[in-house]
Amino acid sequence: MNNSHAAVGTRMNARMNTRARSRAQQRGVAVILALIAVSVATLLGLSLATSRDATVATSSNLSKVATARAAAASGIDLASAMLLKADALASLNDATLFNGVSINGANVRAEVRDIETGRPATNESSAIEIIVHAEADGLVQIARAVGRAPMLDAPMRADLDCSEFALLGTSTIALLGDAHVSVWNKSPLAVLGEPVRYGLSSGSATGLNIGRAATLHGCVELRQDSFTQGKEEFEQALATKLCPIPAAIHVPDGPRPERPEGVDAVASLMLDGLVAQSATSSGDARVPARGSATMRGAITIDIGGNFFVERGARMFVEGATVVVVRGNTVIDAGTVEVGQTGSLTIIAIGDLSIDGAFVGGARSDPSEIRDASGQANYDGGASRVMIFSSDQGRVLIADGSVVKGQIYAPQARVDVESLSAVYGRILGKEIVLHEGVALYYDPTLDGRLGWSNAESGIWTESGTVVTAVREVAKLDDTSLLDFAAKTGLEPEPSSIAEASVVTETQTIRDANFDDRLEQVSTESTKNIRMLRKSRLMQRLQELKRAHLESALKSVEGSGSGFVSLGFEAVKGEDD
Repeated sequence: MNNSHAAVGTRMNARMNTRARSRAQQRGVAVILALIAVSVATLLGLSLATSRDATVATSSNLSKVATARAAAASGIDLASAMLLKADALASLNDATLFNGVSINGANVRAEVRDIETGRPATNESSAIEIIVHAEADGLVQIARAVGRAPMLDAPMRADLDCSEFALLGTSTIALLGDAHVSVWNKSPLAVLGEPVRYGLSSGSATGLNIGRAATLHGCVELRQDSFTQGKEEFEQALATKLCPIPAAIHVPDGPRPERPEGVDAVASLMLDGLVAQSATSSGDARVPARGSATMRGAITIDIGGNFFVERGARMFVEGATVVVVRGNTVIDAGTVEVGQTGSLTIIAIGDLSIDGAFVGGARSDPSEIRDASGQANYDGGASRVMIFSSDQGRVLIADGSVVKGQIYAPQARVDVESLSAVYGRILGKEIVLHEGVALYYDPTLDGRLGWSNAESGIWTESGTVVTAVREVAKLDDTSLLDFAAKTGLEPEPSSIAEASVVTETQTIRDANFDDRLEQVSTESTKNIRMLRKSRLMQRLQELKRAHLESALKSVEGSGSGFVSLGFEAVKGEDD
């Protein structure tokens, strides 16, 4: 019995010990949970405090960014207005237009650079980039805008070679198959987004044949109609893909020099090795197959017969070279390249054929070969090469040829075929772009001094064509001098090779146009020029007000005002 009592006591003690341990464990768990709760509360408090601090910092940062960005945008407006002042570009200090200007508490600096060269802009710059740096409490925002440089002297100048048109036909234009026309994307002025113009000089749609598969990207068709007035009318014309010009366009003939007098002509010319002197032949001239000719200095080659650049040959132009061909011109699977210091003018009086060849600026990438895709490197663009056809012949570009240059053939038929491409522009009587070919317009050719600009010297103040413009028969020195003497306008024959001006009887090198104009001008014509200048000064005040209204209101693609390229953060974060 004593044993039974002992067993019962033992069991009771065991249950009591178990309950005690259970209560101790529960108290331990409660303590742990309480500690966890305190820790979580502490962490949440710290997290909320850190979050509030971060929010305050972010809010302050965003405020600074907004201040800098607004100041940068205002700096673009200020720079645009300042550029309307006479000689604003000439007064730049190493590209700086202004510095240390305070706008809304931000320190602002503006630079103006030439889009083509990247150097500080000058009075000769066609298009410019405004770069504004705005700093607010250590945060820097950069705003960029591009546009055409203000040209307040445009009424005193006139571009007569129609270089603002990618395709201009005096009779017909045909785009067959999947022929393509667009801007040359590698051109430095492609960033402006300006429309590419094409059409007939009459301004009529009759004579235009655009195939269903042909593509015209970013193009507007020339149509005889009143100039657009203001942004709304411009956008309406752009929406309908039209470029209204209120009169038929006068297209002068290309130059056709007479044979040089008093110069001994050789029977034929073999152009091989260094060519540093002018030469004349009564017969043919050739760059021999797999040969190489380097044209150096300002020279003229006058060829009485045919001119051949034979298969595998290379002609390299380092200076201002004019080649006059009185027979036919054949460039057959050869290469004609123009260096950075050179320019080439070919005056083809007979037919001209470019077959499986490259003609253009010296290629910076040797692997480019003949790139007809539209992605060919710029390498000086289309201004280095000018091809005139001065008769009722034919210009043929075929067999995968690539031409980086300008073709001016107002009386000739121009055919581009067989997977070839032209980077530049084409003017012809009949223009045919066959299946599989392309034309990529170089917008640097448009100096805004021609038919499409109502403020250029081509137009009178009443909106009619200056009479003397239609009297220019040829793009030669004699005609241009006569035009300048009659009108007091400065002609801009940008297509003729710089430093070489073709005349009726000779080639004048390194001559100053203004000096020669003074020699041929009478007192009456000098007075006309002075009168035009005084009228120009009066018009400048009106133009300034008009420009001030339009330049600050960006019209993308119109070429008026500036197109914003957005903002760039240099220091700090904007989020």
